Amino acid sequence: MQQLASDVGGTFVDLVLFDSTTNRIVVDKVPSTRHSAVGIIGGVQKIAATAGIGIGAIDRFVHGFTIATNAWLTRRGGKVLFLTTAGFRDVLEIGTQRRPKLYALTQTRAAPLVARSRVMEVHERIDAFGGVVEPLTSAEVQRIVDAATADAPDAIAISLLFSYLNRDHEAALAAALRGALPGVGVYPSFEINPQIEEYPRANTTVAAAYVGPAVEAYVGALEAGLDDIGLSSLMLMRSDGGVATPEAMRRNPATMLLSGPAGGVIAAANLGRSIGVSDLVTFDMGGTSADFSLIVGGQPRTSNERTVNDQPLRIPMLDIATISAGGGSIASVDHAGALHVGPQSAGSVPGPACYGQGGTLPTLTDAVVALGIIDPADFAGGSLALLPEAAMLAIETEVAKPLGLTVDQAALGMVSVACAQIRQAIRALTIERGFDVRPFSLVAFGGAGPIFAALMERDLGMREILIPPRPGVFAALGLLMSDMRHHTQASLTARLNAVDPVVLDREFDALGAELAAALDSDGVAGDRRSFAWSADLRYAGQFHVLTVKLPRMGADWWRADDVAELFHAAHTQVYGHCDRAGAVEIVTIRAAAEGAVDKADFPPLPHRPGGTPLSHGSRSILFPGQGERLDCPVYQRDDLSPGCELAGPAIVSQSDTTVLILPGQTGRVDDWGVIHVAGREAV
Repeated sequence: MQQLASDVGGTFVDLVLFDSTTNRIVVDKVPSTRHSAVGIIGGVQKIAATAGIGIGAIDRFVHGFTIATNAWLTRRGGKVLFLTTAGFRDVLEIGTQRRPKLYALTQTRAAPLVARSRVMEVHERIDAFGGVVEPLTSAEVQRIVDAATADAPDAIAISLLFSYLNRDHEAALAAALRGALPGVGVYPSFEINPQIEEYPRANTTVAAAYVGPAVEAYVGALEAGLDDIGLSSLMLMRSDGGVATPEAMRRNPATMLLSGPAGGVIAAANLGRSIGVSDLVTFDMGGTSADFSLIVGGQPRTSNERTVNDQPLRIPMLDIATISAGGGSIASVDHAGALHVGPQSAGSVPGPACYGQGGTLPTLTDAVVALGIIDPADFAGGSLALLPEAAMLAIETEVAKPLGLTVDQAALGMVSVACAQIRQAIRALTIERGFDVRPFSLVAFGGAGPIFAALMERDLGMREILIPPRPGVFAALGLLMSDMRHHTQASLTARLNAVDPVVLDREFDALGAELAAALDSDGVAGDRRSFAWSADLRYAGQFHVLTVKLPRMGADWWRADDVAELFHAAHTQVYGHCDRAGAVEIVTIRAAAEGAVDKADFPPLPHRPGGTPLSHGSRSILFPGQGERLDCPVYQRDDLSPGCELAGPAIVSQSDTTVLILPGQTGRVDDWGVIHVAGREAV
């Protein structure tokens, strides 16, 4: 079975073709500046030709992209018309009373995605119990349809008061608008986020409408182009780590907002299961940013709500943190003499100064070239000869001279600043959420991850660093390891000891039927389906909730005391304490469904004779924490076989990255070709 994945990053688009019969992998990259549908199709044709197969031989194509993310972050989404209950026109403007900077006397909130002038009030009203206070008349529906037709929006978002309890008014409006405006996406909140709290529900619905036109245009063009070359098995990676058909994506485009980094988390979880490591922190560092996520007990942690670019979103997603520290991140010195790395990035054009493509500002890539960590003649498999003189000139001009440092000192400073940002991101995912970071292994991938990872093992005291065989395309390979996934939820508010199990099961059955219909649409067979159930719980009187998985098995599964104990344990994990005498209430119930698909896996490598290979020369490298340069042996990744060990300092070179092993560390290769890097006392 031939499976193809393409993953769009900030600098490159990674393509991976995997033959599950022979375990053969073919990889390629194209610049992200060409990540239009035409560029992706060209990449598909190129990698198929490289592999020597026809396009028709590709059985499955999974694509992760940043179109929705870019539209969101750059505020270049569609022209949205927002419909809400009369009297609530300012719901997006008012938002909540939460302030981004709690102690700042003056601050500016992010502007809403839809301006007040594009909000239309609907004369209807449903009360807090789902009863109709003011009916939605046919005349009012026609007025809204006429006004929307005249406005000619790109998309329409509908969020009426208490529609999560009674969807009739939203459903009537959506049906009428879809009939009158067949080319316009209509997104009612009962389909996007049927959940309490008016502002987050409205904003999430607006987000789906805002990114919908850009995503639809891109996916539509991609589908058409793939059909033209004979490939019709397109699947899309979603923010929750599952894949979806284009039709499922169209129902809620907001699920694509964090499509890009999800593949790496899924790949890391699968790799951990293969090699028997269940607690992991993922570290994906590319050209523009670094992404982090937490895997506990073999399962990636997820979130049902988060703030992205100062906007609340309520969509199931992998719990991924991102910082602006990548190989292309630009270093600068501010007016007070402080050194910064990022958030600006040189990207792929013009790129770092050492690329010799017009860039003159120093980046992290320039720093590691100046320190000798990257071989200028062996970058990207020798496809791009780097210019170390240009890197050192940029560092000297922009960093060293303003700070009164040598070029080596400035380069070390740039690396130290980036490492501080990385350490803080890892601490935020682990220590600040109640997890001791020391038993965790750090899975490092991306073009720059294996360079900086060794420093994290030393500074954070982590168990070990894991470097997969193909770090540069690891996230793309993860796209081929994902099952189909759907989520839904419903509002149900009650104290746990007052929950009626019959009513609860009826509500869960309704959610399950909705998910089953989605899997039917995807063509997933019944024996390949699985369901999971959970609920948002909180102490009575609290505002914040915790999502707790429910053991819904058998007819008499509900035990209020047992569920309360699950919540107490979760509260202790997150906040360090609990109140077992406090009343616990349920707020929202959730259901998730997975449809298993044939997917890639990590096969063990065949054993071959030989111990530690001969080095391919050496390089003089200035390591962080060392006062002088050290002579460091250089090994080729393809020469490493299971069982061999490398004593640091050492460099492992491969076409898609450079693996750094510090003095005092040892790298050991396991049966899957993964390099385990740890302090010598831990080996």
